Amino acid sequence: MIRIRPGRSWRLNPAYVGELRALRGARAKGFTGSDILDVLGIEVDGVDIAAGVGEARVLQAVDELAQALIRIGEGQPAAQATIGPGPTELVLEARGHDLLLTLVTLAPPARVIASGLLVDGQKMRAATLHAARGLLLDLLAISPALSGARLARRLGAECAMLARGRHRPARPLPPRDAEPQTLLSHVHRKPEKLSIQLPPETMARLRSVAEIPFAPLAAHVGRGSVTLLRSGAPGLTWEGPVFLFLRNLLADAGRLIEAWESGEPALTLMFGTHELRWDLTADEVRAQGWKRPLKLPPLRLAKIAAGASELYADETLRHGSDELAADLRERARALLTHCTDLETGDLRRTPAAVAAPPPQEAREKRASLAHGRIRRLVYREIWRNPAAGAVRAVPIEQGRLVVESSEHLAALDLLTGEEIWRVPAAPGAVNRGSELFYAEHGDALVRLDALCGEVRWKRRLRGARQPARLWPLSAGVLRALPGEGLALVGDSGALEFRAKLPGGAPHDVLPVSGVLVVALSSGSLAGLDPADGRILWKRRFRARTLLACGARALAVSSETLSCIDPQTGKTDWEREVPPDAGDAAVHDGAVAVLAGGAVSTFSLGGGERRSRFELGWARHLLSDEDGALIAVGPGGAAMRLDGRKRWSIDGAGDASAAGVLRRGVLLLQRGPTELYDAADGLLVAQLPAARAAALGADLCCALLHEDAVSLHKLATHLSVV
Repeated sequence: MIRIRPGRSWRLNPAYVGELRALRGARAKGFTGSDILDVLGIEVDGVDIAAGVGEARVLQAVDELAQALIRIGEGQPAAQATIGPGPTELVLEARGHDLLLTLVTLAPPARVIASGLLVDGQKMRAATLHAARGLLLDLLAISPALSGARLARRLGAECAMLARGRHRPARPLPPRDAEPQTLLSHVHRKPEKLSIQLPPETMARLRSVAEIPFAPLAAHVGRGSVTLLRSGAPGLTWEGPVFLFLRNLLADAGRLIEAWESGEPALTLMFGTHELRWDLTADEVRAQGWKRPLKLPPLRLAKIAAGASELYADETLRHGSDELAADLRERARALLTHCTDLETGDLRRTPAAVAAPPPQEAREKRASLAHGRIRRLVYREIWRNPAAGAVRAVPIEQGRLVVESSEHLAALDLLTGEEIWRVPAAPGAVNRGSELFYAEHGDALVRLDALCGEVRWKRRLRGARQPARLWPLSAGVLRALPGEGLALVGDSGALEFRAKLPGGAPHDVLPVSGVLVVALSSGSLAGLDPADGRILWKRRFRARTLLACGARALAVSSETLSCIDPQTGKTDWEREVPPDAGDAAVHDGAVAVLAGGAVSTFSLGGGERRSRFELGWARHLLSDEDGALIAVGPGGAAMRLDGRKRWSIDGAGDASAAGVLRRGVLLLQRGPTELYDAADGLLVAQLPAARAAALGADLCCALLHEDAVSLHKLATHLSVV
């Protein structure tokens, strides 16, 4: 026996009821039900398999469940529905006249809540019909004006289709003779290996990924085993869905690296059911069954975890496009890149935390291109293409230049200038690696692969208006909703939350320490839970600028600089700054604030004032990883504020441009586009005049002219030791 039991306490919530009864006209027609939260019970033989999942958008959950059953009734072999936060996904697979149910949560730690449940398909449809019809009647009893809402009309149509009881036999997946597969990840000449065993049944699922478009998780719920092998110690083995294990392992490895970087002495990591206890001061790990601690640096474990995840993702993507596998591969590559950066960087750790030395003047940093001072950069223009109306250029490291206009986004090949793809888009696109997020002219949010132009997903946010300001996160993208608040769409395209905020869309957002710190348009500062968008704390503070400094947030208002604990909103320290505070930058253990015609620097530790420079002409502050803190102003005026050798450049005219600082090179637009060595202010290259300019990671320079875009490639450089 199966029963779908939507919670009914939402009908007794006066806030919900009041809002529903107040809906009229266009607002009633656009009602989505996203604000109504309640539990959704799924009882199989008297056992609620969704117990403990938490409150969901109950109307949307039942809507998705009905759509999934209709798709299976139309002959699809599998479908899935989001029925809870996290998200929590219910995967339905056709087995003749029956359905095989699997309930999976992707909230960390991702896990299978229930699996292997075979239920009668007709009874499942009847239970869903009863739940959908009950919700629709409850909704219309509260507000008859919602009879014309798209959600209500869709629920009504779904009820009619489920009530007919006629459906095609589900199209079975073709039988596949799959061989078991072994994936082995290791670091060259190191004793640790991560072995993944995929049995034939699991390989058959992976090979069917292209044939189940409405159930992406169905390909990844097959069981396998993962074993950590280490010479001189017994192997540690875990069995279950390999995809979920690798997803959790990547997150745990990132947490381990973060603890190692911050100098924490110890950390415990779960390898499935095995507990790995790290001594981070000695890079040793212990586990039950091992006679002695083994040498295993955190970076090495992270690299083999990333390698295993990439192998699994490649094995899946070999048989068709898959959003979940592509996302796993992207996370693995990001972790691998981070590990490589840490291994090749000039980084030092201490075995334990020690008191910080007194503030000292920042020492000169070496230029990033060579061991000495840059004296000349030689550029060659390699192509020039028409680009009427272009307003911004964004170099993508993997070989693309994205050009943005008021109506379109276009990607050009960095080597040839050939246009690879073009899509209609509103201004304000943001990128995260090779992934591009942008809003269409309307209410759709899109994730696109910048290399090939393939759309990963398109998510409509009904009622969303322009302008659509975006903030990329590690696992999704935030979109400002003018007049409403903020929405978070995850990497899979699922709507994680849609939150109403005081004053509507926030002025700025800063993700730090697992909290979204937002500067509200109402003149307050708030912390939001990134899982569901609820407000954790709120305080009066009209922030103009938000900056991250380790685990703390810095907020700058017109007269105050405040260091805030993002978990509680409490102030660690606060300092007055001159009126009309503007730009700010974190640099070398201090924060620099441009206010009152001067740049003042304050220690991040306790807010003690370090220095003050009178710069009435300055408009922006630029800081570089290599150590430069530079103030820029109209006409390309610039001055370095840190180091023993402080230099300045006079402005040439009144044109206002913020300048670009990257890898020790400062780009200024002073009539011609000029590049300076940030270490000593020496002019190292001069390029043609342009309306706007951008520097790539390899210091290629994209220039936007009146009706064209040109790319200038760094041919060689001259430096003096």
